[in-house]
Amino acid sequence: MMLTLILYYMSLKGNKMSTMIRKGKTNRHEKITQVLLSGKPVTPDEIRSVFVGTDQEKVLYRLSTNIYNIRKDGGIVKVIKDGRKVKAYQLVNFDQFDKNGRFIQQKAQTQKKSAKVETVAAAQTEDMKEAA
Repeated sequence: MMLTLILYYMSLKGNKMSTMIRKGKTNRHEKITQVLLSGKPVTPDEIRSVFVGTDQEKVLYRLSTNIYNIRKDGGIVKVIKDGRKVKAYQLVNFDQFDKNGRFIQQKAQTQKKSAKVETVAAAQTEDMKEAA
């Protein structure tokens, strides 16, 4: 019964969370994204230097968790390593973030994909007719 109510509520609400633009306080991973916005490789020391003297400096040992959060937001982060040690991070799709480090939602191009699928399906159907 409870699951039914939850599913009903979710269907009424729709998927509006992904299209909303969040306003308010900047998260730690968004500050790190601001450092990575140049699109060039940035060393972990350069990222840490941004947080020196702040209350966030103590929890920066979890840098990989913050990189994971950037990826969850839609960022493509390239990790440059020397063996097992991380030398630098690079934000590949830096043009899809605003100056505050927040991911800018882009509309999905589902119509083009469905047109391709229909074209391929039609071609396969024609091939099957010719083979028979």
